[in-house]
Amino acid sequence: MANLFDKLPTILVLAVLVGIFVALGRHVRSDRLKLWTAAWVLVYLHFFIGLFEPPSRDLTPGIFLIDEGSLTLSSLFFIASLTSFFENTKLTIASLMVSGLSVVGYTAALAYESDRRLIYIACLVMLYFVGPLILVIIRKVTRDGLFWMPATLAVGGMSVWRAWHHDYNFGFLAALTLGFALPGLFYCRRYRRWSPGVITSAGGFFLWAAVFPVGAFLAVHSPQLRINPELWNTPKFFVALGMILTLLEDKSAFLKFASERERKLNRQLQKFSAITSRLLTGVEAVSLCPEIAEAIIETSTFQRVSIILSNDSRNLFIAGYAGLDPEAGRLLDHKCQNVWKVEQIAEVCRAGSRLGPNSYLLPPAETDKYSPIPSTRQFAPNPYWENGSVVVVPLPSTRGAYLGCLTMDDPRDVTCVTAEEMSKIELLASDLAVTIDNSALHRQLARQEKLAAMGQLVAGVAHELNNPLASIVGYAELLTDEITAGAARQKLDKMIRESRRMKRIIENLLRFARQNTLEKKSANLQDLVHEVLALRGYHIRENNVDVRLHIEPDLPQVALDEDQFKQILLNLLNNSIDALEGVHNKRLRIEAAHREDRIILWFDDNGPGFSDTNRAFDPFYTTKPVGKGTGLGLSICYGIVQEHGGEIRAVNLEPCGARVVLELPVHADARVARAAAV
Repeated sequence: MANLFDKLPTILVLAVLVGIFVALGRHVRSDRLKLWTAAWVLVYLHFFIGLFEPPSRDLTPGIFLIDEGSLTLSSLFFIASLTSFFENTKLTIASLMVSGLSVVGYTAALAYESDRRLIYIACLVMLYFVGPLILVIIRKVTRDGLFWMPATLAVGGMSVWRAWHHDYNFGFLAALTLGFALPGLFYCRRYRRWSPGVITSAGGFFLWAAVFPVGAFLAVHSPQLRINPELWNTPKFFVALGMILTLLEDKSAFLKFASERERKLNRQLQKFSAITSRLLTGVEAVSLCPEIAEAIIETSTFQRVSIILSNDSRNLFIAGYAGLDPEAGRLLDHKCQNVWKVEQIAEVCRAGSRLGPNSYLLPPAETDKYSPIPSTRQFAPNPYWENGSVVVVPLPSTRGAYLGCLTMDDPRDVTCVTAEEMSKIELLASDLAVTIDNSALHRQLARQEKLAAMGQLVAGVAHELNNPLASIVGYAELLTDEITAGAARQKLDKMIRESRRMKRIIENLLRFARQNTLEKKSANLQDLVHEVLALRGYHIRENNVDVRLHIEPDLPQVALDEDQFKQILLNLLNNSIDALEGVHNKRLRIEAAHREDRIILWFDDNGPGFSDTNRAFDPFYTTKPVGKGTGLGLSICYGIVQEHGGEIRAVNLEPCGARVVLELPVHADARVARAAAV
C-alpha cells in the first residue's frame, strides 16, 4: 500500500499528460504527435506496472520485461518522431520495427537472466550497426547523421565488447542513455529556435538521459545515499511540458502565418479587382500592363514579371514588366522583336508541367530552348523550383489563338509556387485576355462597318457612273466606223481604252459592294492553288520570281465558292509579284497547313512590305504608282473571305518582306471524316 501512495502522484500526473497529448491530437493533425502520444503511453505503462513491484524489488521476468521494455521502446518512438526521414512513413516504420525487436529481445534476455552472450551481441549489432547501415544505404549520410552516427557506433562497439565479457547491464543502460540523449539532440536540430518549448524539451531529454549513468554510478559508489525517487522523474515532466509548449508555439506560428497570408490575399484581391474594374471600363489594356506587373510582384511570391502581347500583325512586343533591371528590359524587348514568336506560346504550354488550370511551370531544360532572360539569383536544391525555371500564363482569345502571355520567375518562397498561388493571377490574366480580345474585335467590327458604309457609297456612285460611261463607250465605238485613220483615230482609240479601263474599275467597285450568293461546295485547296499558278505561270517566269510551294499533305476539304476563291488567289499572287518589282532575288513562298478546324494559307514575299498593315484592306488604299492599281484588290479579298467565314490579315516580316495569312474553316463533312479516322 505504501508503494501505491508513493507512485500514485507520478502516475496521476502522467495520466493527465497522456490525456493532454490525446486531446491535442484532435486539434493538431500531425504524425509526429501520434508518435509522441504512443511514447508517453509507454512511459505511463512503465510507471503503472511499477505498482506491482514487490517490496523486495525482485521483479518477475514478465513485470521486468514490461517495465523496462516499455521505457526503452518509448525512447525509440521519441527518436523516430524527430529523425530527418520522419516524413518517409515506410522507412520510419521499418526502423522502428528493427530497433524495437532488438530492444525487446535484449530486455527479454535480461529478464530471464540468460547468459548466452551471442543473443545479446546479435541484438546489439541489429540495433547499433545493421539499422544505421540500412539508413546509410537508403538515404546516404546526411548532415544530421554526422552528429548521431559516430556516438551510436562508439556506444554500440563498447556495448558489444562488454557483452562479450558477460556484462549485459552495461548495454541496457547504454541503450537507455543514448535513447534519451539522441531525442534531445534531434529536438534541437528539428526545431531551430531558442523558444521556451524547445529549450525545456531538449534540456529535459538530456537530464533524462543522465539519470541512468548517474543512478548506476551512485548505486556502486554511494549505495548508502538516499535520494527521493520523484527527483529522478522530474526530467520527464520537463520533456512533456516542453513538447506541449512546442506544439502551442507551432500552432501560434501557423495561425500567425495564416493571418498574414489572409491579409496578403485580401490585398492581392483588392489590387487585382481594382485593375479588373478599370479593364471593364474600356481603358486601353496595354496601358495597364506595367501596373499589372507591379501588382503581381507586390502581392505574390514572384520578383520578376513580364507581360508579352502580340499586335494585329502577330508580332510580339513588351507591354509591361517589373522586377527587371534596365539592361534586362532592353534584352527582353530585343528578344520579343527578333527571337520569340507568338506561335511558340503553344509549344511552351505543351512542354511545361501544369500548375493551375491556365499556368505552366517550365524547367530549365525547356526554357533554354527559347533563350530566356538570365537571372542572377541562385536557389538551393529543392523539389519546388530549379535555377532557370519560368512560370508561364498564356493569354488565349475566345477564338483559340494566343494573344500573348505572362512570364514570372525568381520566387521569394519556392514552396508558394502552387496552384493556389496562381489562381488569382490566372483570373487577372483571363480578364486581361478578354479585354485585349474585345479591343481587337471592336477594331475588326469598326473596319467591317467602315467597309460596309464604303460599299454602299461605292455602289451608288458606280451605278450613277455606269450609265453615262456605257454611252461614252458606245458612241466612241460608233465613231470608229467614221474615223478609220489619222491622228484623230489614235486619240479615239486611246479614249476607248481608257473608257474600258474605267468600266473595269466600276465593275470591281460593284463586285466589292455586291453581296453575292455564294455557291459553296467542298473543294481541294491544293488543286486551286496549282490552277492559279498555272494561269500566271508565264507572268511568273517573265518576272523571274522564285515561287516555292509547300502544302501539307492530306489537307481536308474546304467549303468555298471556287470562282471567288480563285479571284482571291489571283489577287494575292499578283500583289506579291508587283511588290517584288525592283528586288534582286525575287522569292515568293506559298504554304498551307491544317490547324485544328482551320486551313491556314501563307503568301510570303521578300519585298519591301506593307507601309501600314492596319490599312492594307481599306478600299482605294494603294502604294502602287498611279495607273498601276486601284486599291481594291485586297478589299475584295477581305469581303470574300469574310463571306466564307474566314479571316485574312497582313503582317510585315523581319528584316524585310510581307506576309498575307488566310484562314478558312474546314468543311463540316471533312471534320467528321477526320474525327472518325482518329
